[in-house]
Amino acid sequence: MSSFVFVLTRGMEDPTRVCRALQLAKVAKEKGHDVEIFLTDDAVFLAKQGLIDHVIAPTGDEAISHLGYLMANNVTIHVCTPCAETRQVLEGDLIENARFGKAPYLIDLAEKSTVFTF
Repeated sequence: MSSFVFVLTRGMEDPTRVCRALQLAKVAKEKGHDVEIFLTDDAVFLAKQGLIDHVIAPTGDEAISHLGYLMANNVTIHVCTPCAETRQVLEGDLIENARFGKAPYLIDLAEKSTVFTF
């Protein structure tokens, strides 16, 4: 079993990247791997309750279906603390399984994982 970290920097303005990152994270989890997600920059908006519900890629992939699987399977979604603060995303706004994290923790994750960046 391997460990994977999916770092997502784009938000609702780029539904293709959002859906692809979450889809690949879902596939990795389905295959039994350890998976964590780290949201930075505008991707932090995806951790706000209700905002990801309408993110649909041109292929028809719905981000919420991939995220729902990940949440149901206890995948942690890390939300960049300073990115969230700048965008006024508060702890009470976060979806289930989401928690704030900072760059040093992302580096710790990267040391022991394969990192995918979107």
